[in-house]
Amino acid sequence: MSKSSAASGKPRAQIVMERYWEEVNNQGKLELIRELCANPITRHDPGEKTTELTHDEQIARVEFGIEKMGVKITNVIVHADDTTVTGVWNMTMKVDGKDVAMCGIEVFQLDADGRLANCWNAPYGEGHWG
Repeated sequence: MSKSSAASGKPRAQIVMERYWEEVNNQGKLELIRELCANPITRHDPGEKTTELTHDEQIARVEFGIEKMGVKITNVIVHADDTTVTGVWNMTMKVDGKDVAMCGIEVFQLDADGRLANCWNAPYGEGHWG
């Protein structure tokens, strides 16, 4: 994967993250996880907790969100360079049959192969960013 797309002019990290959110999460192309994510991907949460997810575990996690909760993600703001991308996002999902608005911030870091390898994720907030 090249550092940036000549057509879009976007940094490589932004392109990978946007594909992950749009094609994997919103369009349900789950097998793209094998192309876009490291195996395992490491999720960093508050309290110095980390979780490593294999491709299969990540596919199951995303599939649950799509099939059981109807998750849809939209970008609000993205800032990126060639190896790191920060995404501020809004998400709509179904809980007990009702639409629920959530928002969050994630920072992804690519590995040497250009795959999402690390993700720092703050707890989600209820509502959408203003």
